Amino acid sequence: MFGADPVVGADLARVDWAATPLGDPARWPQSLRSAVDTMLSSRFSMWMAWGPELTFLCNGAYRRDTLGGKYPWALGRPFREVWAEVWADARPRIEHVLTEGEATWDEALLLYLERSGYPEETYHTFSYSPLRDEADEVAGVLCVVSEDTQRVVAERRLATLRDLGSDPGAVRTEDEFLAFGAGQLARNPHDLPFTLVYLFDERGGARLAAASGVPDGHPAAPALIGPGQEGPWPVAAVRGGAPASVALPARGAFADLPRGAWEVPPRQARVVPLNGPDGGGPSGFLVVGLNPHRPPDDGCLDFVGLVADRLAAGVASARGHEAQRRRAEQLAELDRAKTVFFSNISHELRTPLTLIAGPAEDLRRRLADADPDVREDAETIHRNALRLGRLVDTLLDFSRIEAGRMRARPRPVDLAAVTAELAAVFRPAVQRAGLTLEIDCPPLSAPVAVDPGLWEKVVFNLLGNALKFTPEGTVRVRVRERDGRALVSVEDTGIGVPAAELPRLFDRFHRVEDARARSHEGSGIGLALAKELVELHDGTITAASTAGSGTTFTVDLPLAVGHSPAPAERPAAEAEAFLQEALRWDVLPDEPGTEPATAPATDPAPGTAAHVLVVDDNADMRDYLARVLRGAGHRVTAVGDGGRALAVLRAAPPGSPPGSGAGSPPELVISDVMMPGVDGLQLVAALRADPRTAALPVLLLSARAGRDDAVDGFESGADDYLVKPFATADLLVRVRAALRLARLRERHSRWQEALVDSLQDAFFVCDEDGAVVRVNAAFGAVLGYGPEGVPYPVPHPWWPDPAADPEGRRRATEALAGAQESGRGSATVPAVHRDGHRVWTHSTFNRVTDPATGRAVTVGTFRDVTTEYYAVQRESAMAALTDCLARAAGAEEALAGALAELRGLWRADRVLAVRFDRGGGRPRLVAAGPGPDWAGLPEEQRAALAALADAPALTPVPGPSWTGVRLEHPDGPLALAVELGGHRPFTREDELLLALLGGRLAQGLGRAHRIDQQRETAIALQHAILGPARLPEGFAARYEPATPPLEVGGDWYDTVPLPDGRIGVIVGDCVGRGLAAAGVMGQLRSACRALLLQDHSPSRTLSALDAFAAALPGAVCSTVFCGVLDPASGELRYSSAGHPPGVLVLADGGTELLEGGRALPLAVRIGRPRPEAAAVLPGGSTLLLYTDGLVERRREGLAEGIARAGRAVVSGAGLPTAELPDHVTARLAPAGGYEDDVAVLLYRRPA
Repeated sequence: MFGADPVVGADLARVDWAATPLGDPARWPQSLRSAVDTMLSSRFSMWMAWGPELTFLCNGAYRRDTLGGKYPWALGRPFREVWAEVWADARPRIEHVLTEGEATWDEALLLYLERSGYPEETYHTFSYSPLRDEADEVAGVLCVVSEDTQRVVAERRLATLRDLGSDPGAVRTEDEFLAFGAGQLARNPHDLPFTLVYLFDERGGARLAAASGVPDGHPAAPALIGPGQEGPWPVAAVRGGAPASVALPARGAFADLPRGAWEVPPRQARVVPLNGPDGGGPSGFLVVGLNPHRPPDDGCLDFVGLVADRLAAGVASARGHEAQRRRAEQLAELDRAKTVFFSNISHELRTPLTLIAGPAEDLRRRLADADPDVREDAETIHRNALRLGRLVDTLLDFSRIEAGRMRARPRPVDLAAVTAELAAVFRPAVQRAGLTLEIDCPPLSAPVAVDPGLWEKVVFNLLGNALKFTPEGTVRVRVRERDGRALVSVEDTGIGVPAAELPRLFDRFHRVEDARARSHEGSGIGLALAKELVELHDGTITAASTAGSGTTFTVDLPLAVGHSPAPAERPAAEAEAFLQEALRWDVLPDEPGTEPATAPATDPAPGTAAHVLVVDDNADMRDYLARVLRGAGHRVTAVGDGGRALAVLRAAPPGSPPGSGAGSPPELVISDVMMPGVDGLQLVAALRADPRTAALPVLLLSARAGRDDAVDGFESGADDYLVKPFATADLLVRVRAALRLARLRERHSRWQEALVDSLQDAFFVCDEDGAVVRVNAAFGAVLGYGPEGVPYPVPHPWWPDPAADPEGRRRATEALAGAQESGRGSATVPAVHRDGHRVWTHSTFNRVTDPATGRAVTVGTFRDVTTEYYAVQRESAMAALTDCLARAAGAEEALAGALAELRGLWRADRVLAVRFDRGGGRPRLVAAGPGPDWAGLPEEQRAALAALADAPALTPVPGPSWTGVRLEHPDGPLALAVELGGHRPFTREDELLLALLGGRLAQGLGRAHRIDQQRETAIALQHAILGPARLPEGFAARYEPATPPLEVGGDWYDTVPLPDGRIGVIVGDCVGRGLAAAGVMGQLRSACRALLLQDHSPSRTLSALDAFAAALPGAVCSTVFCGVLDPASGELRYSSAGHPPGVLVLADGGTELLEGGRALPLAVRIGRPRPEAAAVLPGGSTLLLYTDGLVERRREGLAEGIARAGRAVVSGAGLPTAELPDHVTARLAPAGGYEDDVAVLLYRRPA
């Protein structure tokens, strides 16, 4: 009955049921038995109660999920005792089931179960169902229950976390967020009976910032915990970032704690640090009173940790918002201060500006007839005074707009006429730039109310912008009317604006990076000012652009209907400032045009003049610098940007010395920093990256006076940095210093070059990219590429063509890669001279740092090793061919191997050999590589090969697609041809190598041919004299020839039937291999056979054989095993002349060695009697006799080989005797075959 659940069933069986109302289970009614069996069989949580006292039983699932520590005590007890703590809740439900016979249902009912030593908050969904006996009366209750505690608690905690992060309002202050958080935490008094949030202050203390569930002034929630004070909570621990659990005894500060949703206060609190997201120290800590009816398990502690994380994130966010607010206020204050400053400084600048512009204008009139340079100086002052005045006015306009004091004084004007007149002012500047100005301004139906002075600034800013960024094409000014509004557009065909830049086009001080322009000058506020001025007229301005196609600005203004236009005014004086600045803008960077170098104005002192390159996009600055430098005796070339400066420097004659002579490259570069296209810093970087200009001194000029700007200039590689404005004397002092240093460098460089050129080996320097940037004269002598051609970029011009010589190209590229990776080493690589012939070079190299540029370079030397290379190649090829011929087993194998060797040597498509029969038979073709046979060759090829067979021997002859040579062969002339397949030409060195290898091949083939003939003779001889064709019964033998090339040797076996019925057994091994050894073997075998027939004693037979061997050349030290076997008794008498011992394998698998009767090999000591031994071969045993080739192995003892032979015989015990020798030789055969010939003789005695 209890067997359905082995665990609970065993505990039920141990209950003393006789002491319960249910009595002995053997007498339980079938209805009870069935109910118990059903309950125990179920995997769902169940309990049942039966009888008048509702005796309790349960299954394993209920024991695991609900009963807890009350198991197994609860089994067999009344239900009211088992769950006394919930009997009040369960009793009415049970009584309803017992009296009414109806089931009950409860979902997630809260029950306080004491199953873990305390009243535990639990939730259960269950149903009480009636259990009926045989009389159909309700005799008990069955409860099917599912505990929902984890689900209910988890949903409650998730709701708290969700509410804590659900603040829909804007980012709050710190106090507002904490107040909101405390309110949300107070909504969960079950899991959070009370909470405290403390924040650390700057003094090291902690203040109470928020609380829930705790009344003000409670001892457990002090408003402030001072530095070092012993408060109720472990402040020091959480300040270090570690959470802590605190017991809450009901006394002291923890007396009368808030209870939350429960009737008892928390017994434990959790203190968790509020760690910020930036990884710094905690901003405070959270104290949570824990639910007294739930265990403080991982789920509970993780929940508290998540609450702390949410609070910490909110505090960090609020503090970040507060910091941003304070920063915004500071920035606004700074902006207001900036506006006031600009307003004040603009007014202050007007007084000195007036005192500059006025006298300058007077000087222009007085000096009208002065020297041209003086007049130019006066004009320069006048133009730049106007420009400075315009910049001051712009700053003043912005300060007025910022302060809200800019007021437009609009009046009705003929906008079309005014705009056309203003645009016409720009016509000279547009035409000077090579552009077309189109003005299309038809009259409007009504005037437009504008401030003429402000409108002038709008039009001039838009026209100036179009002129600056249009390299070629047209600038169009149009006025149109639409829907009661005037539309003024300025359209150009310039460089356009990238789509990503359009949204910021009207931002103050914003400039499009890397835009090509006629000048880099400008404040970046022109378009922003135009937008502000248009908006003062209740208008709008928009921009439409496509990168590379131009830009259109459109101003939209309302018409002043019903008004008459005021009289037109001429453009104000500010128009001249706009025009003068535009006229001085240079051409765009990629347009041609470099101002010619000008001669010095005075004769300089010897050795002081220099050629100076001036680079500046401001024409006035270029002219001023040129005049100053010419006045100091220098020759000057002036250009407008870094791109054209690089063109001038790279166009200087290669190898020409710097100086002031005609056509000489500049000795000094003076460059502005901020320029369109290639700016000053980029120019310096490009000069330092080019070995030809890496040491050229550069003096940078800049209006940026900050220390960081100067550092940037020096880090880019500049030699000096001069801040504008500067004194002429200061400029000239720095020029002299830079030239003096440059000339010292030049002298040192020339000394270095002379040293390098004196080297007999070729010298080179490679940059980081592998380009050869410096060579000496020896380099040009070896490769034909001299110093005049540097730099030589990768791929180097002397590298082999990848199509004609892919292997050579691979070696060259790998050598360069190896040099760049390893930093030092050597390499031997092929190269192609400028005139086309092939050379081999051996180079050594090392990675060093260039002191002039700080860059890593590879420095190396090489020498021409062509002669040595080809000599080594010939020797290696001869050695490889010789080895190939030596390994061949015959003439055919030698020829095939040699052709494969030659193909690999030349990396040829195909190498073929055609042997022509002297008797006129069909030629025989052998080839290495794919291709047709003789019949498939084109007729032209066959004719050429036939002609090659009649050519002088060993004389290279070019063919249709090959180069060949004729060889002598015993069977007829042999035509050998190498097809390179167009990979590279067949050079003189190749022809010499082919002739040498052909001669060696002819010798090798002749030798192989003779060996073939000898082998055929030897094999025939050995098979004739090896041993009897038929062996006595029980005997089996095997002869295993040695590996090629000879395959014959001096091993033999023999059986000699004796007149008395016994059998002589002989195994011998002569010294040496080949035909000579086979001849000696035949004579010894015959002599031993005759002597044994004459005298049946093995020892006397070998003694007599000693004398015979002494007189036979090549027989000394031969080994022989000689025995006489009696098949009837199994007795074997034997004697051994230095031969390996025989192996006797018994029927049970054991082995014995026949080591008796041993003496020296034949003819070593003649005249001494030889010993003799005897052994009995049991029935079923096997005797193995053999020669040493069977068991001898390199680096292995002889005993190990003999043991292996014995195991081979044992493993073949089930084989017929005739198959056993093959089995043994196969088992013992080395991977490459036997190096020596082997003779095996076996005898198996019947059982």
